[in-house]
Amino acid sequence: MRTRARITVYLALITAAAMAACTRVPELEDRLTPDLRNAPYPKLLPLDRTLAPLASPAVANEELEQQLDARAARLQRRAEALRNAEF
Repeated sequence: MRTRARITVYLALITAAAMAACTRVPELEDRLTPDLRNAPYPKLLPLDRTLAPLASPAVANEELEQQLDARAARLQRRAEALRNAEF
């Protein structure tokens, strides 16, 4: 009997969620101006023409390594300056 009650509760929750998903939201729909509402959909472009090609992993790894080495050197210089500072 408990499993039947659980199934009933689950079905009620699913039904409520489905009904809420179909609800009209006037706050969002009424914000569109008439010219936007009647505007045509924009053209869809293939992603391979719109996105820049990614660098190869070897090149990206080399660039990241250079950036990290430069950052480490800056931090080492800063730490040395703090060690030598007189307070």
